[in-house]
Amino acid sequence: MVTNKDVKAIPFHWTHPYHMDLRPFDRALFHNLPDFGRRLRAYAAENTGRTLLHKGQMACSWGAISLWPGVAEFWLITAYQFERIPITATRTAIRYFNQVELEMKLHRLQIVVDMQNEVAMRWAAALKFKPEGRLYSYGPDGSDHMMFARTLNERIIQNTKDAGP
Repeated sequence: MVTNKDVKAIPFHWTHPYHMDLRPFDRALFHNLPDFGRRLRAYAAENTGRTLLHKGQMACSWGAISLWPGVAEFWLITAYQFERIPITATRTAIRYFNQVELEMKLHRLQIVVDMQNEVAMRWAAALKFKPEGRLYSYGPDGSDHMMFARTLNERIIQNTKDAGP
């Protein structure tokens, strides 16, 4: 799954974010969501989460949580270390999505991103998520978010284009 020898993916444990040097948007989750610790435990219980280590330091954690059959939501928590491995993280995430979409039999994988988080907005696009619309006052702090999704139909269309004539 990981191609960079300095990067290793390990199973997510709910305590990992507590040991990361979190970026501001991710650090704010602990303040804006009083039950964030409970959410982290729920993420871990799904058994889909991974934590990427870069040279032994936690760079990010991610996973997918099932909303209902065929639909899941991707979550991501990043540390400053994440900024040192953008290409490896992107390639690893795309392989992860392909794997989790098959394992969970998904026809839709979505992600909701705070529109002020420019890094996350760019990363969602790089991961082939398509923007679907602005969610006004969606965040716990009243911030606007963008809904992105990868759908089975979009993947079929993209694979057909990639295959060529």
